[in-house]
Amino acid sequence: MEEKRVCKKCLLRENGEMPPDLESYIESISLDDRTPDDEYERRLSVCKSCANLLEGTCLACGCYVEVRAAFRVKKCPLFPPRWTICTEDL
Repeated sequence: MEEKRVCKKCLLRENGEMPPDLESYIESISLDDRTPDDEYERRLSVCKSCANLLEGTCLACGCYVEVRAAFRVKKCPLFPPRWTICTEDL
């Protein structure tokens, strides 16, 4: 039987392993609370280049980076943070 290889430095969505309930949770975040799409993608890009990313999870805090990055009031858990609270107007 062929073993499925998992990309350790990828996001859940890139591995095709985004749990449906996690995806629907992100989609349910109100527009007032959600990070704008361009900033969300920028945050995920920063996370992908971080040594603390492992299979979509941040090793610094244990969160799924795709969820943490989706909230405009969240910031990277590292000190100093690699990305901060989004103050951009909607």
